[in-house]
Amino acid sequence: MRALIPVCLVGAALSLLVVPAAPGYDPWMWLLWGRELAGGSLDTAEGPAFKPLPVAICTLLAPLGDAAPAAWVVVARAGVLAAVALAAVFAKRLAGRFAGAAAAAGVALTGSLLALGASGAVEGLFVAGALGTVLAWRSERFGMALACGLGCALIRVETIPFLLPACVLVWRSRPELRPAVVIGLAALPALWLAPDALATGELLRSADRARVPNPGQPALADHPFLDSLGGAAKLAAAPVALGVVCLRPGRDRVAIAIAAAAVAWVGLVAAMAELEFSGEQRYALPGIALLTVAGAVGLGRAAAGRRWAPVALAAVVVLGVLPRVSLLPADADRIAQAVRLSVDLDRAVALAGGREAVLACGRPVVGDYRGPLLAYRLAVPKRHVVFAPGDTGVAFASRLSSERTATPALPRRFRVVASAGAWRVAARCPGPG
Repeated sequence: MRALIPVCLVGAALSLLVVPAAPGYDPWMWLLWGRELAGGSLDTAEGPAFKPLPVAICTLLAPLGDAAPAAWVVVARAGVLAAVALAAVFAKRLAGRFAGAAAAAGVALTGSLLALGASGAVEGLFVAGALGTVLAWRSERFGMALACGLGCALIRVETIPFLLPACVLVWRSRPELRPAVVIGLAALPALWLAPDALATGELLRSADRARVPNPGQPALADHPFLDSLGGAAKLAAAPVALGVVCLRPGRDRVAIAIAAAAVAWVGLVAAMAELEFSGEQRYALPGIALLTVAGAVGLGRAAAGRRWAPVALAAVVVLGVLPRVSLLPADADRIAQAVRLSVDLDRAVALAGGREAVLACGRPVVGDYRGPLLAYRLAVPKRHVVFAPGDTGVAFASRLSSERTATPALPRRFRVVASAGAWRVAARCPGPG
């Protein structure tokens, strides 16, 4: 267990040889904010909700310069590897090797966890932190459990209702950890709220942003709660997750507690969708991953002591997860396109005259979901990048995998000045010519 972190980091670094780094929308914002903090400033006026732990890590990575995005992706991918490994360890300790193997496979194929991790998303780190909390707690390493739980709470604020009862238990049973409990609980609101308050003067900027869901999310459906639950159910590697029906109250209290917490998490995400928070699938993913681990324990119990049961159950699991395996090539294609966008943007900026020339021409323009990428490349706050061309400026047009045509549409009054792979660049600068 002590070697888990370095092994996962090495494995994640080696994964760059197969699947290059391709941060997504949120990770580019964390990298941008981290670089700003490292430079003594912070501008959170635009962008997603501020997440303290990812931004803190990106601040530490900022001195790496151009290598920082790849370094963050290594951290995120290491989180996925750790989540899979910890799932296997947890299930194996409770119900044997078959359960461990089923847990590892089930968590790896929960939703788009692998693709999210490959793009620098934080879900793998969260699932690893949650499983680390449980394993440390069962080993009576309450300080480590508290640290893992606080780490999760600095990724998803929804963790706090689950963390508070654990803090009460630690307070009662471990007096020596009371200072850590006080400091940790005091740090949570400060780290969530202070950055926005100091940067924008708006204490609840991130909370307000979280209530502006992207198109197609459950919060915009006719029945947000049910739509969120339905989306969450689609994430599960069903043959493994359904193993929870094999759990028995007398012998599987730990796994049942994990399953109950997982269901509560999914329900909380759905309830928040009813309150106009996004409710999108990836928010429910940690709950489904934990439910899958509990289900793997149930399968291990069902296989124990029966000669042919492991083979039969393994066949069911394999057949059940094959549809998810078939989606991996499409995920790889999307990641490859994101890599091309990132690499080609460097050339596009250079061909457009470089950073100074682009900024001197007016506010840079780019398509939706590419604002953080362009802001990071130009080293400007996110609010300096716009999505609709004005009278002057430099427009960077490209196509996402979900788009049929490149966006933004290049106005006729703009002159095409560069073409670099996935990007076309057009400009109209102030002054003559």
